[in-house]
Amino acid sequence: MPEIDDNTKVAIPLRNLVALGAGIVMATTAYVTLDTRIISIEHGQEIQNMNILENSAFVREWPLGLRGALPDDLIQNAKIMALEERNVEIHELRRQLNKIEVEIGKLNAQVTVENQSGKE
Repeated sequence: MPEIDDNTKVAIPLRNLVALGAGIVMATTAYVTLDTRIISIEHGQEIQNMNILENSAFVREWPLGLRGALPDDLIQNAKIMALEERNVEIHELRRQLNKIEVEIGKLNAQVTVENQSGKE
């Protein structure tokens, strides 16, 4: 077996050397392409995770009023409050009407008793 050292000569055909170089260039290009694609996908995943977290926080906080209200919600809330106030007024008027009806009933009873007393 011959000794191998730093002065050992190797005979390789030039086309094999060119093919070896081309293979190394193709492997390096494939590695860089895959690495770039993986980095791109990881970055997209990170952005998507941030959007999901923000959306989760919004969905959790918006119904509680921590994220403000939409203009339509403000208008709707104002209308609901006005209806509630109107409903309270109507209940108060009904209570007063019931009192008046009772008073009218008492007065009618008194008039009826006085009319009966006057006829006797």
